[in-house]
Order: sequence, then C-alpha cells, then structure tokens
Amino acid sequence: MNISSKKFARCGIASVMSVVPLVLTPPAQAEDPTPLRYGAGVTFQRDSNLFRRDAETPTGVETPVGVETPIGVESDNITSSYAYLGFDTTLSRQRLYGNFNFGKTQFSRFSQLDYDKQDIKTGWDGDFPGQIRTGLVWTRTAQLANFADLTKPRRNVITRDAVRLDLDVPVMANWHIVAAGTVNQTRNSSTLDSANDLDGRSVEGGLRYVTPYGSRLDFVGQQTNVDYTERTPNPFSDSAYRERMGSLRALWAVTGASHLEGYVGYLERRNENFSNLDFSGPSFRVAWTWEPAGSTVVAITAYRTMGAAGDNEFDAAVTKALRIAPVWEVTGKLSLNAQLEAGQRRYIGSTREGLPIEIEAPGREDDFQSWGVGVRYAALRWLLVDIGYRGERRDSNRYLRDYDDHTGTVTVQIGF
Repeated sequence: MNISSKKFARCGIASVMSVVPLVLTPPAQAEDPTPLRYGAGVTFQRDSNLFRRDAETPTGVETPVGVETPIGVESDNITSSYAYLGFDTTLSRQRLYGNFNFGKTQFSRFSQLDYDKQDIKTGWDGDFPGQIRTGLVWTRTAQLANFADLTKPRRNVITRDAVRLDLDVPVMANWHIVAAGTVNQTRNSSTLDSANDLDGRSVEGGLRYVTPYGSRLDFVGQQTNVDYTERTPNPFSDSAYRERMGSLRALWAVTGASHLEGYVGYLERRNENFSNLDFSGPSFRVAWTWEPAGSTVVAITAYRTMGAAGDNEFDAAVTKALRIAPVWEVTGKLSLNAQLEAGQRRYIGSTREGLPIEIEAPGREDDFQSWGVGVRYAALRWLLVDIGYRGERRDSNRYLRDYDDHTGTVTVQIGF
C-alpha cells in the first residue's frame, strides 16, 4: 500500500465556507449568549457497515501489523460518552466565547479502534483597534479517520488545529476592506499515515459591501500553501501544493422569511513537482434557508467543490450535490428533522490502473446518496433526548467500491 499517495486536501483552508459533518458527535452546542454552560451525555450507535465495504467483498481475517482486520461487511455497536463546557460573555464591545467537548468512543466488537475525541472552538471578536472589527478563533478536532476505500482498515485518529484571524476595516459609506489569515495543521496517530501530516497557510483579502439591512457581498482573493511535512514526492503524489481562488461571497436577505448564503469562485491548484496532478475549475456552495412558518425551516444547499473526496481524503475529486434539510418544531420541546442528499464525484488527477493501492484510475465516478430522519425531545430544561437514523449508499464504476450503510443513534444529554 502506497500511503504517500493519499491527499489530505480537506485542510479546511481552500474553502472557508465548507461544511464538514462530524460523525458520532453529540448535538451541537450553540454559542448562546450565556455566561456558562456545562453538562455531559452519551450516544449509542448501531452501524451496519462500519468499514464501508461492498457486500460482495470476500469475508475473512488478515493480520497486518499484528492486528486482526475484517475483510467483509462488518457491523458494530458504538458508545460515545462526552462532557462539555461552554461560555459566551460580552464586555463592552468585546466578545469572548468557547466550546470544549471531550469524549471517548468505544466499539463493542472492534475495541482496537477505541479513541479519545475532541471538539474545541474558542475565540474573541470585537472592535479593536478603533472601529476595525477583529476576530481570532482557534478550532481543534480529533476524530477517527474514515475507513472508506482503505484496503486494510486501521485505527488512525486525525487531529486538526486551525487558528484564524479576520479583519473588517470600514473605508467609506457601505464599503469595507476585509482580510484574513489561517494557520492550519493536521496530524495522524498511525505511523502508516504519517505521510499525510500537513502544515497549511492561507491568506485572503478583498472588498465587502454591506447594505443598511445587514446583507453583504464580499469580493475576495485567496492563496493557500500546503506542505506534507513527512512526504517525499513520488510518481503518484506530491509533497506540497499551492491553491489560488477568487470568489464572490454573499449573505443576502431575500425576504423576511428567507435568505441566501454562499460563494461562487474559481479554484486553481498547482503541485510543487508533478503537473499531472494539477487541476482547476469553478467551485460554489449556495444555501437557501426558507421559513414558510414560524415552526418550520427548510434549508436547500447546492454545491460543486474540488479537493478531497467526500468518503475519503486519499484522492482529489470534483463533487456536485444537492441537499434538502427541513426542520419542524412541533412544540417547544419536540422537533423533527430530516435530510436528503444526492450527488456525484468525478475523480481527478493522473494515475495508473491495476495497482494494489488506494489510487484510482482516471475516469472513476461515484454516485452517492444519503438520507436521514431525527427526533429531538427536550424533556426537561436540563435533559435532552435525540433519536436518529441515517442511510448512505455509494455506486461506483470501480470494482468493489459500492457500499450501503445504515446507522441508528440515541443520544441522552444533561446540561445546565
């Protein structure tokens, strides 16, 4: 297996507006303007296809690096316990906030995959100096890597850190100058995946137009540099790349009951050594949120992104998809939610066919769908129960790349 062929391009700096869903996390703690929040919870999950395998994959057991590894479709029961602490306080025109979530995930059958999980976001924003709006935020996540497309599944916890500084400088009337800088780092716990450790740096700048009603348009240019600190260039991967992107970003109130948010841009990636891995093209993500009634919200998102493939981070792909996610607040304590998403991934880059590694030949295309429903019940002010189901399907034109997966979750959380 040529591990250095993997491209961890999902470093979060090529598209600052991208959404990255986290698997097996508790309900998100909103940054409410309350001085202090704390609590704990536990999530029970049943996963029907833990390693995202094709049903036709041969079953059996191998022993790579002394650890037994399943070959066929395997299910498991997973328990995630966590504790959280959050705060949000405002002093004069300065705001300080933070959310800290620490937990442990345990597998019933595959205990060798147990890991400690982290989800941290803390920052400050305010008018400083003078009328310049400044924001500084640090985020950290520690999550188990996805098993999709791995020939030999293994425990690899990916820890990502990012520090971002934003500046918004009023210039004249409704016009502002905006600038930002991000420092990003990704580290892998498995020595087999150390070639995917990366350091990233991103800078951006542009103009912002703000309407009297709070809507805004940003005209922004961005450059990102990524270095794989443990990687030596080979015919199938590079040790560094540079991305440039120009985009128009918008947050626009269409009516009192709906608004648009997203970006449209053009992305170009140039690799340090191998031009056959370069790519460029349009990229966009547009989300329309509609509130037809006070108790109902419908979010529709369409996107075309270029970079890491959705199920894995080994190859680069063009991903196009449409997502619909309605939420209905039945009562003040009970809400229902659903999600439906469908799209296609077309893998990019120049590779060779027939290699026993995680590299796909040009022409690979995957169709994917996901769907889910959930019920959230705030039984008491301090007690929350969340029940959900999610299904996933991938259909690929590559042998043994299809899979179906079904997961059910129950979360019980107490908090104050």
